[in-house]
This record gives sequence, structure tokens and C-alpha cells, in this order.
Amino acid sequence: MIASVVGHVEYTKHQVSAHVGKSQRSTRSSHIVRDPLYEERILSPVPYGDSLGKEKLPKSFFWGNVSHVNYLSPIRNQHVPVYCGSCWAHAATSSLTDRYTIQTGATWPGPVLLSVQNVIDCGQAGSCQGGWDSGVYKYAEEYGIPPETCNPYLAVNQECSGLHQCFTCWPGMTPGANCQKVQSYKRLQVREHGRVSGRRDIMAEIHARGPISCEIDATDGLDEYSGGIYAEYKPGAQSNHLVSIVGWGREKTDGRDIEYWIVRNSWGTPWGEDGYFRIVTSEAYNGRGNDFNLGIEDSCGWASGLSWMDARDMDTYGHSAKSGIL
Repeated sequence: MIASVVGHVEYTKHQVSAHVGKSQRSTRSSHIVRDPLYEERILSPVPYGDSLGKEKLPKSFFWGNVSHVNYLSPIRNQHVPVYCGSCWAHAATSSLTDRYTIQTGATWPGPVLLSVQNVIDCGQAGSCQGGWDSGVYKYAEEYGIPPETCNPYLAVNQECSGLHQCFTCWPGMTPGANCQKVQSYKRLQVREHGRVSGRRDIMAEIHARGPISCEIDATDGLDEYSGGIYAEYKPGAQSNHLVSIVGWGREKTDGRDIEYWIVRNSWGTPWGEDGYFRIVTSEAYNGRGNDFNLGIEDSCGWASGLSWMDARDMDTYGHSAKSGIL
């Protein structure tokens, strides 16, 4: 089934008939705040580009079911307990959790969620008003990211402090007054990070090393998505949201073989297909799919070489968040 936007695109059994409408930005979208000084850190061969060559990739692949093993971290909701435009932090940290789970073969202790709140507080990569995924990977390279249990998600902007790196609380009458920072804990650090774009290179990176974070143009049509393979005619889409691509597949629809991305969002499980959505790849509709997939293949981020490091061996407490709101 194709999930299309009425007034934006119409599909018949034998053709694609596009009608340009006034696509509105999703009310849940944010702002992509790219760092113009960002530099990739690539120390080993990547699985895409010249390295890929003519290697064949599978017709379908999903990290949620690889030989009956699910390597994916749970769906989260960036807008609970209050609205927060932290999609950039959710997309990056969930991909990092997945990649470490893949790297360790999904063995004990299993997926360890990373602290999105710490990334907002101390990562210098964004705020509840927007940010960028590669800033998160840069932060993970330089300082590492603590687990969720160190600094639970509040969906607010806070000043960076030792307490906001990792803390615990003791009994007391006043909430928060009896909390103290934890000195001994671990942070997930990455060795490499970079950017990738284009259908084939994206597939190669996902297949070789795990889910990636990707920019997308979240529209009011995507807001209303409830299932199926999504397509919306919007050439020259402008990104305003970040998600994680976790695989791809194919489905026969109206007599056509449609290729789609499997994407994890951060709008909670009630949205979409249990928090996920499927959207056409650039291969769809005789290679015109980029006009229908909201720019999801244009700019994606990744990180690799993950390891847990003792926070006592890292300079974290002196790291202060960027002042002001992005």
C-alpha cells in the first residue's frame, strides 16, 4: 500500500501523477543547525564510495530482524514531558546505541540507552530549539556520552554542570535538593564519524555497520502518517527534522515493485507503524523517488569504533554548554 498525501501526489495503477500543493512544515519539526566548521574524522576505510565498487547489496535488510535478532533500541518520544525539538539528539544517540549493540553481538547487558538530556545540556550540538546529529558524534568523540540513567530525559534546556553529567538522589523532602554527582561511571566514546548520502552508499553503510541518522523534510502530511509506504511529491525538499534509517525493503504495490526505507522516528509508538515509517527510496518511480522521499537521502551522519570509557579518565566536568539558545 502507498500512503500518499491528498492534494500533493496521486498514484494510479499505471502511472505516477504528481500535483504540486502547498506542503506545510510539520508542527513537530525543528531546525537543523549545521556546524560550518565540522570536519569528518575517518581513520579507516569506509564501506561506501570507491570501496563499494560493484558489490551486490541485499534487496531487503532490516536491523530489527537479522537472523531473528533485534539490534534496535526502543522508540522514544522527544516531546514528552513537554515539546522539545531534540530530534537531532534522539536520531544520533539511538543510532549509536544500535551500533554498539551490533558491535557486541547483542550480548549482555543489551542495548544501553544514551542520555539525550546530557547531549542537550553539555554537547554543544543544539538545544530544544534544534541542532545537528554530527555535533553529537563530535561530542561523543571528544567527551563520550553517559547512559540515560545518569541524566534522564526532561525535554528542557539546562546549563551544563557536573550534576548534569551523571547524578543520583537520596531521600529528602525537597525534590532535587538531595542529589549529587556520580564520579565513577562510563561514557560511550566513538573513534570515527562522517557524512554519507545517496541510496547505494547509504545502504552500504547501514548494511556494514548499522543504522544512521538522516535529515528529512517533515511535513504536515508526514505528521498524519499512520502506515504504509509513504510518498509525497516535494522536489527540492528542505530538511527540518532528523530520523534514523534502520533498513530497507521492497513491496509489490499496484503491480509495481516499490523499494522503501525503514525509518525510526522519535514521536512515540502511537505514531506511524509503532513509531516507524516506510518511505520510498530514490529508485522508486523509474528513478524519480528523490522527488517523493522528502530529501531523506541527501545528508546522513554515522559514527564507528564505539567503546565505553571510565568517566574518571576523561575531561567531562570542565566541559560547559554553549551559552544561549540555537
